[in-house]
Amino acid sequence: MLVTLSDVGKSFGAERIFEHINVNINDNDRIALIGPNGAGKTTLLNLIASGEADEGEIGRREGIRIGYLRQNGGLQSGATIDEEMRRALGEVFQTEQLMRETGEKMASVDSSGEQYKALEDEYHRLEAKFASLDGYGADVRINTVLNGMGFGSFDRNTIVDSMSGGERTRLMLAKLLVEQPDLLILDEATNHLDFKMLAWLEDYLKSYKGAILTVSHDRYFLDRVTSITWEIENLSLVRYPAPYSGYLKLRADRLERIEKEYERYTMEVARLQDYADRNMARASTSQSAKSRLRMIEHLEVAEKPYLPPKPPKMQFEPKMRPVSDVLMVNGLEVAVGEGSSRKILLENAEIHVKRGERVAIIGENGAGKSTLLKTLSGKLMHRKGKIEWGRNVKVTSFEQDSSELHSNKTALMELWDRFPQLNEHQLRTLLGNLQLTGEEAFKTIGVLSGGERARIKLGVLMLEHGNLMLMDEPTNHLDIPAKEALEQALMDFEGTLIIVSHDRYLLSRLPTRIIRMADGQLESFTDGFEAMTEQLNLRELEKKNESRKKAEQPGEQKQQYYRSKAQRSAEIAAAKKLEKLEKDIAETEMLIEEKQNQLSMPEISSDFEQLTAISNEIVELEEKLNEYYSQWDEMV
Repeated sequence: MLVTLSDVGKSFGAERIFEHINVNINDNDRIALIGPNGAGKTTLLNLIASGEADEGEIGRREGIRIGYLRQNGGLQSGATIDEEMRRALGEVFQTEQLMRETGEKMASVDSSGEQYKALEDEYHRLEAKFASLDGYGADVRINTVLNGMGFGSFDRNTIVDSMSGGERTRLMLAKLLVEQPDLLILDEATNHLDFKMLAWLEDYLKSYKGAILTVSHDRYFLDRVTSITWEIENLSLVRYPAPYSGYLKLRADRLERIEKEYERYTMEVARLQDYADRNMARASTSQSAKSRLRMIEHLEVAEKPYLPPKPPKMQFEPKMRPVSDVLMVNGLEVAVGEGSSRKILLENAEIHVKRGERVAIIGENGAGKSTLLKTLSGKLMHRKGKIEWGRNVKVTSFEQDSSELHSNKTALMELWDRFPQLNEHQLRTLLGNLQLTGEEAFKTIGVLSGGERARIKLGVLMLEHGNLMLMDEPTNHLDIPAKEALEQALMDFEGTLIIVSHDRYLLSRLPTRIIRMADGQLESFTDGFEAMTEQLNLRELEKKNESRKKAEQPGEQKQQYYRSKAQRSAEIAAAKKLEKLEKDIAETEMLIEEKQNQLSMPEISSDFEQLTAISNEIVELEEKLNEYYSQWDEMV
């Protein structure tokens, strides 16, 4: 057991954040901490990291190493990437330096003397320590993590002060992964990662040897990485032995069970009280009436059902029905900049969107997704190609930033100035549905949070009644309940949607088609996000194999030959090993899928012990699968 929380509570002044939290973190646990904004998730992470609590106790295993990636983590000013990464393995490199210095001293003294023997013993001691710290693999570990976190092309002498906020956050995460603490605490670690980095991080964390506790709004990440969900609700913490998707079912079952138990309890109390009221006055029945009252006192009081805060209510209703072909784009060029700094992001693009489609546009950072949306909406001009909207198409847009909102206006006035035909009651009702109630409706937009501003922009779209919506990263800044409300509203939307998003959970549910932007071209996928990812991974693997085959091909004048019979035998053995490894990978993936399907079976989802056992089996299988893939990568 790494950490134990016993009756932990926290208040800020008169405001109660949470209380009576009793929970443990064990070796190799994979925990997601969720809850609405303001529930105290980051506060709880801080308490666990510090080991100090105002109320209750936090016990930690002696010598535990905790690594904490905060939302606003810092790096040393003036340091380089290389210096920061080497600082992450300070003991390793200090030991290496001492070995080097000891070796130099040995070279300067008589090898037959006592001083040499003492230095030799010290060198062997340092060497054993260096090996125990995996010092010989330190540089490989650093390079692997830096490449995975997107720093492969960076000069290692880059000063961290010159990097963007997102790059610094990624470097902080890279440092923690290299350090490999016993407990890795991540607070919104996925915010600045693209698809490729996320996939690498998820695979890396699956085989991570320590425990992981993470806060994230990325539900896809939580499903892939975690096996336990902690939820802060109603000042308490509830533990569910399942990843996010399984948690949703367990939580619904738990709340339904509590409601039924409370209903049975209140009905029984009412029945006993009714009997007592009717029979207390008569001497012949007063004793039995008193007996019923005593029975009420001895009834175990049922937990009153907790009514979680209602998520935002959203509904997008188009008022006109357009023609079938809502958008036709031919030979489009998308570019940014002017003159010598002009950069073409997309050439000769063809896009054809039918009424009712939900089209997602994805691509790496800088591919030009937002620029494409702005070009389609007419906010950016294009020099080549044609953009033709169908008859009766009314386009509305959701921008990624809040530049179209007026920071000095209140939320209410922003909407009223845009829609003067509506009265205050109608606008206040809309804002209330979007969880902007009371004073929040009268705060200036400049002081609102990113999530609150995003909900105002969604309110604008709801009032515009467009039949084709262009949306650029609408789930940014939204908490999980708001994301789910938006997804459902978009699923119910009877118009056409073109959306840019990196939210993989949304991408796996919402689009009817995905368009990928890469290398200045568009590619369309119609079989869903998972199928597209699998296809792209297979394509990358084939490209890798093709490069390997080319490298193995002899030159025009060079004949291929074997130097020995032993070499031929070794290659045959390697081929057989690769074949068995691929079979093991396929079988393990099938087992994981079977176990994941079991989690949703009614007879198992209602049994916490079975759920825990199966979740643990999935974690073990995923670790084994990761080992297989590591071996496979080395062989191919």
